[in-house]
Amino acid sequence: MLLSVFSFILLSVLSRASDTVAPVPQSLGYSSSVRSVCKPMPSTLTLCHGIGYRQMRIPNLLGHDTLKEAQQQSAAWLPLISKLCHRDTKKFLCSLFAPVCLPELSGPVSPCRSLCEAVRDGCVPVMSAFGFPWPEMFNCSRFPRGTGLCIAATGEHEGRTAEDIRHEEALKGSVICDACSLAAEGEADIQENFCNSPYAFKMRLGSVSTVGGDRQLVPTARSRILRWAGGGAERAEGIGGAMAHSALWLQEGGTCTCPGLDSAETNKGRALEEDQVDKRQGKEGGKQENGTSGGWFLALAQAEEGRLVLTRLVRWSRGDKELKKFIRVLLKQTCPEL
Repeated sequence: MLLSVFSFILLSVLSRASDTVAPVPQSLGYSSSVRSVCKPMPSTLTLCHGIGYRQMRIPNLLGHDTLKEAQQQSAAWLPLISKLCHRDTKKFLCSLFAPVCLPELSGPVSPCRSLCEAVRDGCVPVMSAFGFPWPEMFNCSRFPRGTGLCIAATGEHEGRTAEDIRHEEALKGSVICDACSLAAEGEADIQENFCNSPYAFKMRLGSVSTVGGDRQLVPTARSRILRWAGGGAERAEGIGGAMAHSALWLQEGGTCTCPGLDSAETNKGRALEEDQVDKRQGKEGGKQENGTSGGWFLALAQAEEGRLVLTRLVRWSRGDKELKKFIRVLLKQTCPEL
């Protein structure tokens, strides 16, 4: 049944491509009479939920002049995302259907040719299995090589001019890390996914550094293990205060922004004030360790290649009593061992 639905949807979108894809920017071989503007990404554009930015360019890079049209056409590609044929499939498709808006630029930022080729090479075998070719509207020769500003494949680092680097920094500030794009519902998301996460923590951070494009987060000894290796905290017996020496990793954290984490540096004064309150109340560890970021974080993680990689990171913004109450709710959940 799933295969037939996938086939039907792809057949529909591919057969309609030549009729429904209107011309777009001349730099990609298309033209449009509609002036490029920034628009809030609609919640109905399901394809790009969680992509990490909220403003998109219209017309997009497939010639859709309205948000409604972009949403309708993008929905047909959701099955391809679910096939997991390449890790950058969503990034590539969203760069076309909902290109990120950088106010300092007059038009959309296109995907790099290498990104297109990587996704094409990963997904063509899946599409071919259902009898569908790679569509002409995704022809990789339309897109620029990685010698200028464009959306690169994950982990790809190519040379850029000084101007491109400046634009990339602006782009970095527009793209939110996957583990951090939870908005106001972050706590609900933590609760919902707690049992499905092998590792969970209540933590304060001792240091944050960038290593090889990822960000390394080292918790202080005050941090607490809530879930370890798919079971309760008792599984972590013997680790205890060694939390201060165990790192968690935010993948691609050097090329995306994490609002709660990035704002911590500007909130040092508030963090120190919190610690002073703790000290006056006789609580352990009134001193902020290494002073990198005060305040508490709730984090979920999974093990990948010997590292604990963050899947969720939420900065706790309410009082200490509310935090304790929330953690009690988490720990009362009966979780099957993973």
